[in-house]
Amino acid sequence: MDKTLKLKAFTEPAQSETPPASQVNDKINALEQILKDAQIENERQKLEQLKTIVQLRESLKQEQAKTAEMAKQVAALEAKAKDATATIAEELARKTAQLEEEKQHSRELMKTVEQLRESLKQEQAKSAGATDKAAELEAKTKELAMLDAKLKDLHGVLGKIVSIAEAGKLVGNA
Repeated sequence: MDKTLKLKAFTEPAQSETPPASQVNDKINALEQILKDAQIENERQKLEQLKTIVQLRESLKQEQAKTAEMAKQVAALEAKAKDATATIAEELARKTAQLEEEKQHSRELMKTVEQLRESLKQEQAKSAGATDKAAELEAKTKELAMLDAKLKDLHGVLGKIVSIAEAGKLVGNA
């Protein structure tokens, strides 16, 4: 099998494939300029990135300093809170002990009051008994006074009877 190749014929005159040297130099210069511009832009971007990194580092240092300061403040506040809590706990314990002491004292006073009430009731009962006895003694004293008066009357009557009897004996003997 034979292979035939068909080619089109060009009617235009053949141009040389290599451009003139000035064009090549211009293109090379343009490409070098583009490359230099790209490198400069790349360096600018790197410089901007470095500036940003430096700023971020400074920011980070400031934030770390702020965080350290805040940590110190938090630690100080926690210490103050612990001290305050301890002080409050001590005060509460002291007041609780004082209240217990006062409560015990109040109980003792209440016992004393109850004992005094019982003693007062007993004294009042004795006093009421004494009042009854005093009234009874007064009644007996009046009764004795009446009996004494009757006795004196009887003694007077008996004296009269004796004098009558002696008069009757004298009259009877005479």
